[in-house]
Amino acid sequence: MRNFKLLMALAACAVAAPAIASTQGTPGPTSTGTVTINASITPEVNISNLDDFTFTATQLATAVNTGRPAGLTDDICLWTNNVDNTLFVTATGDGAGGAFTLTDGSRTLPYSVTLRVIASQFQLTPGTKTRPIVISNAGVDCSAFRNGTNASLAIILQRDDIAAMEATTTYTGVLTLLVSPT
Repeated sequence: MRNFKLLMALAACAVAAPAIASTQGTPGPTSTGTVTINASITPEVNISNLDDFTFTATQLATAVNTGRPAGLTDDICLWTNNVDNTLFVTATGDGAGGAFTLTDGSRTLPYSVTLRVIASQFQLTPGTKTRPIVISNAGVDCSAFRNGTNASLAIILQRDDIAAMEATTTYTGVLTLLVSPT
C-alpha cells in the first residue's frame, strides 16, 4: 500500500510538471542559465466613464410641448483585447422581465436605449446581445482619446409616455450593460 501511494504521488507530479525549457549553469567563476517566459491572456473587455442620467423637469416639459422625445447622451469607453476589436453588449433594465422602464413605485415609464460606436448605431433590446461591435481601441480606459471615450449611450423618453407621468413624482430605474468578448 505504501509503494502504491508513492507511485501515485510520483505519477501526479509527472502529469502536473511543466515542460522544462530552461538551461542550467555550470559551476565556475561565472555561471549562466536561461529560462523561457510564457504569458497568455483570455479575451477581456471593459466599460467605463459611465454617468447617471437625470432628466430635468424643463427637458420633459419641452418634449411634451414640442411633440419631440426627450433624450440624454453619455460618452463612454468600451475596450477589448480581441484581435479584431469586437465586443458585444447586452442591456437589461430593472423592469419586469428586464424591460427598460422607470417607476415611481406604482406606475412605469418606458425608455429606449441606443449605443453609438464610430459610425454605427445600435438600438438595444432588453436582454438581447448585440451583433458584433467594432470599436476604436485606445487602451482599457480610452486614455489615448482626447476625451477618454469611444462610444455614446443615449436614453430616450417618448413624448406620450412623458405626458402620462404624474406631476412632481420621481421615476427611477437601473440599466445594466453587460459587455462580453464573444
